[in-house]
Amino acid sequence: MKKMLLALLLLTTLSLSLFAQGGAEQATYPTKPITITIPVSAGGGTDLLVRSMTGVLKDILGQTVNVVNKPGAGAAIGYAAGASDKPDGYSVTSMLAELITTPQVAQVNFSYESFIPVCNINSECATITVRADAPYDTLEEMIAYAKANPGSISFGNSGVGGIWHFIAAAVASSTGMEVTHVPFEGGGTAVTALAGGHVDAVPVTPQEVEVQVKAGRAKVLAVLAPERVASLPNVPTAKELGYDDLSFSIFRGFGVPLNTPDHIVQTLSNAFEKALADPAVTKFMEERHFTKDFQTGAELGELMAREEKIYAEMAKQLGLKK
Repeated sequence: MKKMLLALLLLTTLSLSLFAQGGAEQATYPTKPITITIPVSAGGGTDLLVRSMTGVLKDILGQTVNVVNKPGAGAAIGYAAGASDKPDGYSVTSMLAELITTPQVAQVNFSYESFIPVCNINSECATITVRADAPYDTLEEMIAYAKANPGSISFGNSGVGGIWHFIAAAVASSTGMEVTHVPFEGGGTAVTALAGGHVDAVPVTPQEVEVQVKAGRAKVLAVLAPERVASLPNVPTAKELGYDDLSFSIFRGFGVPLNTPDHIVQTLSNAFEKALADPAVTKFMEERHFTKDFQTGAELGELMAREEKIYAEMAKQLGLKK
């Protein structure tokens, strides 16, 4: 009887110790810097938005938040690295449409299900933006020019299988244009190439071309959205011009490797939500015309599941399916 009581006492002590240790871990996370991996190049909309939040996130979490760009192969390099990171909450990956589109066209060892979604912070539309000196000022004129000069218009995109490759292909298919696709490591580098005269058009977000448009190096012909964008009130939607199928929503969120503890996922989600509400981040987003769209991890997961079906079908229709 004494041995049984002693065993029970030891088991209880051990359980309480483990419980206390687990509680301490939950209470102390994070205890070291956190790294956010962005699988596209620096200078694009995602990069600018995430970097605008790091200082505020440091204040909220009490630890430095670093940003590392790992572009290449339609974001496959960054996502493969992010999916294999240690599930301890110190490695966060930027969740973009490429997480869904790239697996449609390439043999990769990840999918959106390789991550636990933390939250979404922003959603945007796409544009059709061309060089300022292009010999067309409207989408209709661009289409007419392309048909009169097949293959003469080059579209910069974010790499084979990237979201901008999909959208450029969809634009060409819907309008009947024959275009040349030129891959880059992200929207930012594609826009730089546009400004430098190396490509004729890019299908990126309004934020990614805003600086070049204001500088007089680019002009937006249409937005690929259900309705006009507040920052571009005089630019028509493709739908207005008769292209009902050219409307896309570009999400920007975060995820962590599978098996990351629930309390860490929730801590990160809370931190991003608070950062999104911070006055400094709010001011940045308003000045750069980013739209706030906070969604929980569960909601982001549902969104990606829906998007996966859409882009899988689009890949088949556009002849991009692997």
